Amino acid sequence: MKLHLTKHLLAPAFAFMAILGCCAGSLVADFKDEIPRNLIGVGVDEQLDGEIPLDVEFVDDRGATVTFRKLLADKKPLLLTLNYSNCPGLCITQINGMIQGVNDVGGIQLGRDFKMVSLSIDPSESVQKAAATKAKYADDLESHHSSSGWFFLTGSEENIVRIANSVGFRYTYDAKNKQFNHSAAAIFISPQGRITRYLYEVGFIRGETLRMAFIEAGEGKIGSSFDRFVLWCSHYDANENRYSASARILLSVTAGGFVAVGLVGLVPFWLSKKRHSALSGQSGETLGIQ
Repeated sequence: MKLHLTKHLLAPAFAFMAILGCCAGSLVADFKDEIPRNLIGVGVDEQLDGEIPLDVEFVDDRGATVTFRKLLADKKPLLLTLNYSNCPGLCITQINGMIQGVNDVGGIQLGRDFKMVSLSIDPSESVQKAAATKAKYADDLESHHSSSGWFFLTGSEENIVRIANSVGFRYTYDAKNKQFNHSAAAIFISPQGRITRYLYEVGFIRGETLRMAFIEAGEGKIGSSFDRFVLWCSHYDANENRYSASARILLSVTAGGFVAVGLVGLVPFWLSKKRHSALSGQSGETLGIQ
């Protein structure tokens, strides 16, 4: 693992301390409240099967104007996260965990099979800042992945809010501390702009979980036939934040397999019986002639 990622491994601890520090005052002041004040209005309302607006314009880390329609034009699924470069902890932890997961994915490659989009929720973030952030993290990708498939986008507040609302990502701005209060979610988008899955692990997203989510978002266009069969036999377990075998489907497949094996096993018996009947008929005809 490269130096950047090694240094970033301390990020989960720093993120926890940062979040704890941000929330400590509110926890003391609002001890009787269910949640701290600065977390009110923050969260994710899943919009599964919903669609993102495809023609909203943003600027990528190279300074080019892009839309999600353009990013999806080559029919590759994408992973969307909403972050910002000056985030004191949570974004660092999420992106590092995502990189570890992507590096752990087997059989599919960033750039070739899927894309990633990190959309800044800070409308004041510059293209230069986004490019510097991408350069820092892209260096931690394994060599078989192409950083050209990872886009860091900036845009106007209006356009950022349109995308955030479409995926149910709620955040607030703390003017006093000049930072955003937000959660972390990896959101998978199909080539048609449809939301297919949300993953919430922050420290490290399992490579196999990412792989299955990309195959699901790819709508059968990426991965092997076996991958698609495994996905068909699985369901997403929100409590475990991973894909697990579906007992109902496995039972159906197993039962169908037993039936198929039983039918195949009877074929020699049927053929033997048919042959025996044919021979018996021939013997009877011969006896009648004599």
